[in-house]
Order: sequence, then structure tokens, then C-alpha cells
Amino acid sequence: MTFNKYLIAVASGAILSAPLSAATIYKNDAQEFNVGGRVEVRGNLTDGEYTDKSRVRLNVNGKNKLNEDLTVFGRYEFEIKENKDDNEANLTTRHLYVGGDTQFGTVIYGHQNNAVTYLTDFTDVAETFVGYINENTATSGDRSKNTLRYIYEADALTFQVSGTQNANDNADGFGVMAAYKISPEVELAAGIASSDQEYGNGAETRQSDSYMVAARYSKNNVYLAATGMTGNISAAGIADSDFVAADAYAGYYFGEDNGNLVNIGYSYYSADDIASLETNFVAVEYARYVGNFAVYGSYKLALNNDMSAGDRENELQLGARYGF
Repeated sequence: MTFNKYLIAVASGAILSAPLSAATIYKNDAQEFNVGGRVEVRGNLTDGEYTDKSRVRLNVNGKNKLNEDLTVFGRYEFEIKENKDDNEANLTTRHLYVGGDTQFGTVIYGHQNNAVTYLTDFTDVAETFVGYINENTATSGDRSKNTLRYIYEADALTFQVSGTQNANDNADGFGVMAAYKISPEVELAAGIASSDQEYGNGAETRQSDSYMVAARYSKNNVYLAATGMTGNISAAGIADSDFVAADAYAGYYFGEDNGNLVNIGYSYYSADDIASLETNFVAVEYARYVGNFAVYGSYKLALNNDMSAGDRENELQLGARYGF
């Protein structure tokens, strides 16, 4: 996978087309249908304990141009993981949505990305040990159920707003973000996500708000990105705990077709009254890409109070992935 293709993949916020490795089953002037996915074997070593984290992802997606003003599309993607103690598997839906693309923007409804996912994806680009700081509420997480999202793109501007009803059956809320490319190399973004979520036995409904900014830079073989978040977060028995969070990522591509990647990332999340959410680690990674095949090794160094994998536990993860 070349550097330019990789950037196109990680920068896409609308998910309106098939993945780069998908196979087109049918296509004519008005319709298109694609099938794609990945098989990924992964092993994780944490505090001397080995855990298999292998997975399979499959997706089908298509679009139909009804007329010059409207194109409709849909996507379904699921993930399969084996249970730890038996041969049965867990199936999880990742995307299940339909939408329409018009000259006034794009509207999507279903199980899909939140509006602010475009922003948090700036730093969520490593193979593993990324994407921790935004997952503590339904509307700031990567995906949510029963979500209506609107996308508008014009030249250098990207605007998205989403509303969520009963995400994961216990939260309502909204998100809004705007991003602007001040040059071909630099993009800046800001966003807000708010949710009313039930905790405990369902008798408590508390609000959580996240305010976030992000920036990314890409040129030649270098990709740099940073995300900052602050606001208030709630939990069972705890309301309006102030928090601060940050993600940073630096990646460098080299070799034939830029098929080698080395990167370093940093993740931090601290809530005043919720110790279980503490995140504080540095991660380094090497990945090798050959066509649709990738191998990688990642090491996470837990810093003080890190709870992302337990109490200050370092992690080593090795993996190989084939996309189709």
C-alpha cells in the first residue's frame, strides 16, 4: 500500500465508497455492488499472559444513482472473534446504514460513524494501541446505533452533524464538527459531542460533554497528527467529573513503494473522579505493507496510572492481515 493510498484511506470520513481492497461484484452506469473484508491474526502479550485477538471483518456495500440529483447507498459490515474458552464465535455489527448523496450534502441513518469520528480519526491511524480517548461516551465514540448524520463538503471545508437516539439502548445525544484544510498539507478541526446516558440500574441519567480540537499534517513520507479533548464525564454514582485528554501520532514511510511504516503514539485521558478511565501510555510500531497483505509489531509502554489494559501493564502485540 503506497503512502498516498494510505492517506486516502485514513482521511475518508464519509465512507461512501468501497474499501480499497474490495471486489466489485457488479457495476454499470447507475449501480455498483462491492464485497470486501479482512482476515487478521493477532497475538497480545500482557503481564506474561498471552491472548489471541484474531478477527474477521466482512462487508457488503452498494450504491444506485437514481437521477442526476440523488444517489442512494447502503453498507453492512460485521466482525467475528472467537470466544476465549470454546470454539464458538462472537459476531458484532460495525456498520449497518443507508443514505443518500445530493448536491446539498449527504444524509446517512443507521449504525455508523458519529460526526466527530472524522476529527478523532486524525490520530486513530496506527494498527493498534490507538483510539482510546474518545470511546467513553456514545456520541464521541467511533460508531453508534440509531444515528442520523449529515455531511457537507465544499472545497477545503468539511462539516458534519449527527444525532443519536438510544445508542447501545442507554444514551441519547449529538455531535457536530467542522474541519478546514488551510493548505494541501495541513487540516484543522474542532467539534463538540454531548450525551445523556443512563448509569447503574437505569435510575440515573447524567450528561457528558466533550469539546475537541485536532490537526494533521501530511507531506511526502511524513504524517503527523494531534487531538485534544476536555469537558465533563459521568459514571454510575458520579456526575460531571472534569476530564482532559490528548492523542498524538507521528508516522514515517520508507522503502520501496513506501511499504514500511514506523510510528510512535501517545494517549492520555484523566478524569478527576473516575480512576478506571485513566489512560497514559506511549506506543511504538513497525508495519510492512505488500499489496493487500500487512504484518506489524506494536509495543505499548504504560506510564503512571494507566488503566487502558489494567493497572500499568505493558503490552506487546504482533499481527498479520490480509484484505480482500
